[in-house]
Amino acid sequence: MVREGRSLKYSARMAGVHLEVGYQWLRAEFFVLREKGLDCEQARAQLGCLTSKISAWDASFVSGSYNRHHLRVESRVEDKFWAAFVVRRTVTDASAIAGVGRSTGYRWMEKRYYQLREEGVTPMQARRRLRLGKRGAAAWEARRTLRVNTDDRSRQAAIAVAIRESAERISAELTRKAELKSSRTAARDTRYWELIGRGETNVSASTLVGVTPHTGANIQRAARNRGALPWVPSPTDRHLSLEERLQIADLEHLGMSIRGIAREIDRAPSTVMRELDRHRNEQGRYLPRTADENARRNRGRPRERKLLTNRKLRALVQRKLDRCWSPEEISGWLKLTYPDDPSMRLCPETMYRALLVPGGKGLDKKYCTKLRSGRSVRKPRWLGASRSLGAVRNMTMISERPEEVETKKEVGHWEGDLILGLRCRSAMMTLRERVTQYGIIVNLPLDHTSESVKDAVIKAFRGLPKRMRKTLTWDQGTEMCLHREIAAALDLKIFFAERCSPWQRGANENFNGLARQYFPKGTDLSVHSLAHVRAVTRELNTRPRKTLDYATPATLFNAERRAVVHRRLSAVAPAATPAVTSSMSWDYPVFSSPVLQRQ
Repeated sequence: MVREGRSLKYSARMAGVHLEVGYQWLRAEFFVLREKGLDCEQARAQLGCLTSKISAWDASFVSGSYNRHHLRVESRVEDKFWAAFVVRRTVTDASAIAGVGRSTGYRWMEKRYYQLREEGVTPMQARRRLRLGKRGAAAWEARRTLRVNTDDRSRQAAIAVAIRESAERISAELTRKAELKSSRTAARDTRYWELIGRGETNVSASTLVGVTPHTGANIQRAARNRGALPWVPSPTDRHLSLEERLQIADLEHLGMSIRGIAREIDRAPSTVMRELDRHRNEQGRYLPRTADENARRNRGRPRERKLLTNRKLRALVQRKLDRCWSPEEISGWLKLTYPDDPSMRLCPETMYRALLVPGGKGLDKKYCTKLRSGRSVRKPRWLGASRSLGAVRNMTMISERPEEVETKKEVGHWEGDLILGLRCRSAMMTLRERVTQYGIIVNLPLDHTSESVKDAVIKAFRGLPKRMRKTLTWDQGTEMCLHREIAAALDLKIFFAERCSPWQRGANENFNGLARQYFPKGTDLSVHSLAHVRAVTRELNTRPRKTLDYATPATLFNAERRAVVHRRLSAVAPAATPAVTSSMSWDYPVFSSPVLQRQ
């Protein structure tokens, strides 16, 4: 900063050091320039400082006493001391020959020790050259280490103070005319609703504010009774703010690198470099306020909202919403009805924001009740609490599943899961075959431990031919920790889906949704009798399915089962096959948990 024309006092204050420390740095830099061969005037011009002390510094440089530890002793006296010490004299004898005290001799020895260490000499080598004892050398080495560490801490502290003072000065300058928020909670809620107004979800808005998604949901719930908070437009966090630009300018004046500035303002180094390159003036100086004004002017791209300016479009949308059309259906209908009129296009998200986002405009809020959800505010979505990995070990993942399972070219590949009842005390096991979509439901009224699930799976599959039970895909629930025993008992392969990936078992998840029509969530599943579970299973398996060309799962599954049994019996007794297989049927499972069988 001194080379930029700043005064020494201002430069020392911005660096966070005392004025005398600044003079010491300036004096040391002057001597460095003089040692490089520059004369006094050239060194003065290079420093950019007009202090009157430069003349005295130059005189000490000419006399050779500028770099001496003890300035009252001439250099020839020290040379005499070292000449005596080199010829194996002791420090006491060499000091007496030079005509100085013993303490002065030891100060010269200590100074020489530090010089050797700075030149890269090891402590052991320096001790041998100066013929020092172990205790004395150890004391000097400890003193040198302390001094180096102190200098490093002082340097880091000075930089931290300069950065803090710069940030505080910028913050005070920007907030001088602004009103202080009444409380931290009010500021947090305002910031949250600003993010929601931009279209952020509850999860992302809560993360940016620094609260949990559950707290974000509570903010929305509290706002429903007193009305939605207004959306206050504000610059997006994607762009640099004026405060960040001012801090960039100050840190650049301090000589900090691009990466150092980026770390301080929590931005990418490329962002800082682009900002400096774009907004320098002809002299190469970065002007933060001019840069902020130019960026804001270039960023402005105002656009009118279609729902506010196009009355015909707004009337059509509200008419279709009144007929309980979804925004996606309205958007598709507009594309088909007005293919050549871009002004009559509207994306579904625009309609959802106009209805559900606080402060959204363009559509009457009464049409929120016409949506399928019936809500006036978007439902918060967040991931539940992270669960432990459980006790399932030695899993074979779904990525190792054979290709024929994915292509659905052969029967016998199943998917399984549990549906839980009230307070997770009771459960039902569901199994579904991937090709025929045949499903099995087994009630577990008392518990759903790994032992109970193992018995239920074995009983459900034991009555099937081996070719009808080749693989089973399950999630990573702890109820399947005995999967190796199940695989050994049934001679089938068991695969596990990835965590939190229900789409990898889509057939079974769809079957769970169908079963929930008869066994709703939050109800006690243990009250359902064996006959009722059988009836529900039979009804689900006799429904026509669109993916099966409106055939029923029971019809296809029984046909496949008869074909397998027919091939097996034909190999043993071909003549008796028609009589055996003509009356075979498997319309519904006859399995349940051992508890229901005992009942």
